Amino acid sequence: MSNITIQNVELTINDFNHRVSDKLIAPLVFIILMLIIGIPGNAVVLIIYWRKYTKSVYRTIVWNLAVVDFSFCMIGIPFNINRVTQYYSFPAEWICVMFIVVTMTFLAYSSNLILLLSVCRFRKICMPLKSQFTNKNIKYWVLVCFVIGFGCAAPQIFIPKFEAIDLGHNLTGHTCAISLRNPSIYSVAYTYCAVTLFSSYTLALIILYSLIGWKVYRQSRKQMGESTSPHNAISSKATKVALTISIVFAISYLPVWSIESVGKHLHEEKLDIATFSFLKIVERLFIVNHVANPFIYAIFDYRFRQHFKRLVSFKWKPSESSGGETSGASLPMDSVCRTTKGSIDTLDSMSTLDDLRNNSDLNERNDKNLEPSEESTKEPMNTEDQDETKPEMIEMKQL
Repeated sequence: MSNITIQNVELTINDFNHRVSDKLIAPLVFIILMLIIGIPGNAVVLIIYWRKYTKSVYRTIVWNLAVVDFSFCMIGIPFNINRVTQYYSFPAEWICVMFIVVTMTFLAYSSNLILLLSVCRFRKICMPLKSQFTNKNIKYWVLVCFVIGFGCAAPQIFIPKFEAIDLGHNLTGHTCAISLRNPSIYSVAYTYCAVTLFSSYTLALIILYSLIGWKVYRQSRKQMGESTSPHNAISSKATKVALTISIVFAISYLPVWSIESVGKHLHEEKLDIATFSFLKIVERLFIVNHVANPFIYAIFDYRFRQHFKRLVSFKWKPSESSGGETSGASLPMDSVCRTTKGSIDTLDSMSTLDDLRNNSDLNERNDKNLEPSEESTKEPMNTEDQDETKPEMIEMKQL
């Protein structure tokens, strides 16, 4: 008799899941689309940045950001799909807690990396004569970002999102919700702390890029009418990429935290299908932050686009697939540094091992004291960090 009762209860809860499934079709399609785009997109970034770009501060941050985004697409997005498909019958509280802590760690870690990337650009552009991040110390800063990210997510262990909901008919459903209907005082406090932290990060990004923009404006006025390098640090692709990533971060998370703050005042049962679907999509807009970066690199980085075309067309040569961190691979850069007679612009135009191998006319251009060709100016954005002495030399050129 008890088995029949349990089976009937399960079927009744499933009926409630089916009843709400019509409202969740649009959010489910959105999440699946992000999954289909995010996994291969971030995998491409991991492959190209690991095998085609020389070691630099910029490359280290971007590659770790891609690791976080790829991990989120592999773990966080399927978790959100399960949240939707088992809306009232989420399996267990410990599963909900574990995945939320992991997901929140990814979110906070990526936010810290974005802020770190912006600080790096700020120091490179606005404080070129000050000490800079180096290949040696950047890995420790990345580790600090992870520790802080986990510290921000750890309180979720004690503030679970697993919520019991009275469905009527003597049935109780269980959800692993993003915004709780009846949050505890601790959950409310954590939400407001998270909103404050997000607001602080957004404000910091606005200040940093406002200062960078002011520096760009002043520098452009000074150099008006002069012959300047197309790879000037203040107008580099690295800065454009960092700025765009920061904008996407702010736009994708702002609606989420807004709903978190007012979620308890919403009555989902009274919402029509369109409003309910829109609400659930907005709650998950933060997923865009972990899917959009490959498109940003493709838009602003010519070399990334070329490597992507070669990758998908299987035209990578064996010599091209070697990593950029081996001692043998670093010899061409050392040789160039010894022969370029202070030509920083030409050095910056070669950011990958392929560019170094193919740049056979480097010495000829230096002897003739000519500007780099248009093709050589299409560099990836991580080149500014390859030579830690470059800011001082750029400043001397400007003087």
